[in-house]
This record gives sequence, structure tokens and C-alpha cells, in this order.
Amino acid sequence: MGQARKISQAMVIGAREEARQIASTLIEESGFHVIEADGLTEADDLLTRHGRKITFVFAEAGNSAEARALAALISKKWPWIRLLVSMEGAALDARDLPSGASQMHKPWRPLDLLIEAERAMH
Repeated sequence: MGQARKISQAMVIGAREEARQIASTLIEESGFHVIEADGLTEADDLLTRHGRKITFVFAEAGNSAEARALAALISKKWPWIRLLVSMEGAALDARDLPSGASQMHKPWRPLDLLIEAERAMH
């Protein structure tokens, strides 16, 4: 009898529903089960309930302060989660992101998100 394949979970965080849905669909193509959150408060609640199972978070941050807050939250409570932050404007300093986290600018390209999701899967 074959073994059941473990499904990895990911989270997509962003205020714009259309962007969340597109990102979720792309990340699901990489084999993840995706949970969506519309902001930091909902993400914190969902991570508290499901954080042990989540291995990848893609977040569209509204600004650098929001991105830093999310990075600090994840690195403190769930250090194994690979974080990818997308935002407009100036890039975050590498010191603002936990080890293993990365960033990309808006507008992000679907192929770039797929590549990052594939990296997180392996």
C-alpha cells in the first residue's frame, strides 16, 4: 500500500482580494494547501491556529513597517516558515528580514512567485 503524501500548507496575506486569489492559485500549483488572510491581525490569528503546519508565507505588505512587523512576528513565533514579502517602494534592509526570508517588488510576476513557492516546497 502506498503512503499518503503530506500536504504542505502556505499562507497568502494581502488586503486586495483579487491579488490574494491569484497568488493562492499559483502557490497551489506548487502543491501547497493555501490559507488566506487579509491583513496582519487575521494572519496572526490563523498562524496561531495553524502555524505548526505552515511552511511558506507570501505577503503583500502595504508598507515597510507592515513588512517588518510581519517578519518579526514570524521569526519569533514560527522561525521555520519561509517568508516572501512583496511591496512597493524601497526594498527592506536584509537585517529587517529573518534568515531564509526574501522579498520582491510589486507588481510581482507570476513566474517569480511560482519559483519562490517551488523553492519553499523543497
